[in-house]
Amino acid sequence: MAGVGIAMATPSIFQMFWGKPLLKVEFERNVEEDKRSLVIFLSNPPIKNRLLKKLGIRRGGIQSLEIQFRIREFGSGKIIDAIRDARIYSSDDPTDLGNYRVALPPTFSVAASFMLILWDTKDRKAVVPPDRLRAMIDISPGYYQAVINFIVDGEPRIITRQFKVGSKADDLTWVKPK
Repeated sequence: MAGVGIAMATPSIFQMFWGKPLLKVEFERNVEEDKRSLVIFLSNPPIKNRLLKKLGIRRGGIQSLEIQFRIREFGSGKIIDAIRDARIYSSDDPTDLGNYRVALPPTFSVAASFMLILWDTKDRKAVVPPDRLRAMIDISPGYYQAVINFIVDGEPRIITRQFKVGSKADDLTWVKPK
């Protein structure tokens, strides 16, 4: 009788471990005509493993995703922007205005994104987009580090990534991690 209970509980245990939501983060440089930006694409990919699929294990959805980031000079550590809420753009936002909190269902496509740095074509400089409380700020040429706090269903996950700002739009790039 105990064996039946264990066999019935096995899919639930697998679901608990392998069916948890998984935030996948991709750092890209967006180039559209004369517009340049450093973008982070976000997704919650479904389970690919055939055995887990046969057992009925499905990836859970991310119910709440918030993103905050800090920018500091690389090397000196001088903080340029202490903390800023990211405006997240998702595929289920009909207004295309972005939100500060989104949900991510399991999908193979990119479900959401946010722009860390934009190139202002009019003033020919890099800027950090505004958030609820702060205006846009300028970023002068140099090397910087973004400390990004992804808050997934209340749990923080911090990722750091370096980027370079130059005097031209094409100089705005991610620096590959070593």
